[in-house]
Amino acid sequence: MNQTKRSNSQTISTTARLTITAMFGALAAILMLFELPIFFTLPFIKLDFSDIPVILGAYMLGPLWGCVIGFIKIALNFVLNGTVTGGIGELANLLFTLAYVLPAGFIYRFKRTKSGAVISLVVSILFASVFAVILDWILVFPVYMKAFHLDMEAILGMAVANNSLVKGEATLMWFSVFPANLLKYICASIITFFVYSPLRKLINSITHK
Repeated sequence: MNQTKRSNSQTISTTARLTITAMFGALAAILMLFELPIFFTLPFIKLDFSDIPVILGAYMLGPLWGCVIGFIKIALNFVLNGTVTGGIGELANLLFTLAYVLPAGFIYRFKRTKSGAVISLVVSILFASVFAVILDWILVFPVYMKAFHLDMEAILGMAVANNSLVKGEATLMWFSVFPANLLKYICASIITFFVYSPLRKLINSITHK
């Protein structure tokens, strides 16, 4: 990720931006279908790599385009996979994605260097991980439990089975949900850091022919 005199969002045409946005949105939706279990957290919290195309788009085109890619990801996932959470999980996923992508996109927009990329990714990892805990605690879990007639004891029972550090709501959030999200965003950030530069060069070579 080297410093450039002009941002990619300035040098890529509108048609190319729309094409890249649609392509990255479709790729993110497909990646969302492939989930890996995380052994130390709740069974319904999974590891996936669908945020990688979103943050790549934010770096390449700007943070607002990254948001559009995030919306496309969720919309296409409804078509491809439907929903088993009444839309609760998908809405939460969108909000978590935006919390991850927006800080990184805005920071990198004004500091387009390797150090800027590292700073943007570290800030986004921490912000999104904490944001996910707060949103889960005050909104997502209560709505989910009400919609599916569950209580906190049932949730805690599932968590304790995978993580003996969970003793109550607070430890559920900080010793189970938080590290799960931290793992997800660290993995996405490492892949993004190494993939972005060669991908940007490839797309530039295609769009500027």
